Amino acid sequence: MSKVISIGNISMGGTGKTPFTIMLAKHYISKGKKVCILSRGYKGNIGYDTNVVSDGKSILLGPDKAADEPYMIAVNCPEAIVITGKERVRSYEYAEKHFKPDIYLLDDGFQHHKMHRDIDICLLDHKKPISTGLMFPFGYLREPASGIKRADIVVFTRAEDDRIPEKAAKFVKGKPVFFSNVDYSGIYGVDGKAKIAMKGKKVFAFAGIASPKKFFSFIKSLGAELVGRKFYSDHHCYCGRETYVVERKAKEIEADLILTTEKDYVKLPEDVKERVHYLKIDINLREAQKFFELLG
Repeated sequence: MSKVISIGNISMGGTGKTPFTIMLAKHYISKGKKVCILSRGYKGNIGYDTNVVSDGKSILLGPDKAADEPYMIAVNCPEAIVITGKERVRSYEYAEKHFKPDIYLLDDGFQHHKMHRDIDICLLDHKKPISTGLMFPFGYLREPASGIKRADIVVFTRAEDDRIPEKAAKFVKGKPVFFSNVDYSGIYGVDGKAKIAMKGKKVFAFAGIASPKKFFSFIKSLGAELVGRKFYSDHHCYCGRETYVVERKAKEIEADLILTTEKDYVKLPEDVKERVHYLKIDINLREAQKFFELLG
């Protein structure tokens, strides 16, 4: 019998769902399990019907059609089946019929109540676990903070210590709680191999993610000099004019390199990728063994 694990949050992005999903997929793949990731495919151009981004052998759709996050998952987990679609139940039924996975990872599924799951993981930003406490459009929550109580496991992301934030304490009481942070694994170029030391580098950075300030701060924490920055809306699709402006500004201020996130990099035109580098990150989950024992 296959197992369904949901990974989600209660805020409007920025808690690290995609890298966390990649970490889980790699874990199960290393154990010899057939893994299928089900994603909505937000901002993909192919539509919200059931679409196979990767069959676990080949990537079948590019980032423009698949959407950035599913494509990024497929690139990082080439053995995983990645399927997008608005109706997760339909995606699940399709995967059961054609692939028969051992493990399903429901990416961004905390509010998708129609889909059965065996384990619900809720990710919370350690610094702002419930943000202002207000729901969108007055705040950044997708649902009331009390929704956290539905979670089987809570993971605080970007956690510098293992203290439960006071604002979240009553919502996570009695639940298994874990802490994780972001590990820097290198700066990569178009060949996917080049690594560049950041200390003392003059960097022009750009990003179209939910929390660009965290990305810019992280660059500075690596010892780089952030001489310029540009940010766009989350899931932004880049056109030639925009990348031209970025390159021109970087040249004007004599930046040593142009840097973006991996999520943004996969959407850049191929010729632009030759002149841009991306920051690759991994999730460092504390008490990982205990965590995976709970998942089974």
